[in-house]
Amino acid sequence: MNSSSSVATVTDADFPARVHSAPGLVLVDVWAGWCTPCLTLKPVIERLAESYRDRVTVLTLDADTNLETVTRFDVRSLPTVLLFADGALVERSTGAQSYGRYTEMLDHQLAARAAGRPPEPVAAATAVNAPPRDDSPTMREVRELAVSAEPLVLFKHSATCPISSTAKRQFDAFADAHPEGPTRIVVVQRERPLSNAIEDALGVQHESPQAIVVQGGRVVWHASHGRITADALKQAVKTAGLQTAAPQTAS
Repeated sequence: MNSSSSVATVTDADFPARVHSAPGLVLVDVWAGWCTPCLTLKPVIERLAESYRDRVTVLTLDADTNLETVTRFDVRSLPTVLLFADGALVERSTGAQSYGRYTEMLDHQLAARAAGRPPEPVAAATAVNAPPRDDSPTMREVRELAVSAEPLVLFKHSATCPISSTAKRQFDAFADAHPEGPTRIVVVQRERPLSNAIEDALGVQHESPQAIVVQGGRVVWHASHGRITADALKQAVKTAGLQTAAPQTAS
């Protein structure tokens, strides 16, 4: 968390060595400095580190600077606590919970290990619905959007994710400064079939938040999480427009 915290930090770079390759239990608190519930949870995490010393490794990970891990484990709300056993994700908890809730998680896994039971992994990411059929209305909508003559910005937004809210402010700033350009916001919780159709038709793996610039039936740029900025969107659209306006070389 901050420099005065007694809990060690982990990053994208050392996550494989310190979590996936670590024996025993490793608890990872995914947080951000701007997240008030995360700061509320801080003393609870430090208490857990002290109470379970020599039995559980407790680490913290800054969501803003470690987007690879945040994306891999589908972290959509902060704080999120991930619990690993012998490198496998076995439990996750979202939101600031009580000290007792986390001790239940840890005691359950410690008891399983004492009994010789192997870890029971859970899915790293939330399961999504199957992509719609090729003739579905959502797939047809995506295809119509994709063939726009002008660069079109698609923005996938999670209404429950603080990280997505930050990215949406950047998207809104871009849209306000460029009202003439076509845009489309997809709220993932309300439009899951359309979100799936975008992934299937455009061949861009789903992330949230995510921005995709499409033109003439092809993806010209895409980014997720903290890489979505008003300036990045402006540059992507500008580059796509220049490529369209460039004269064709005679064959």
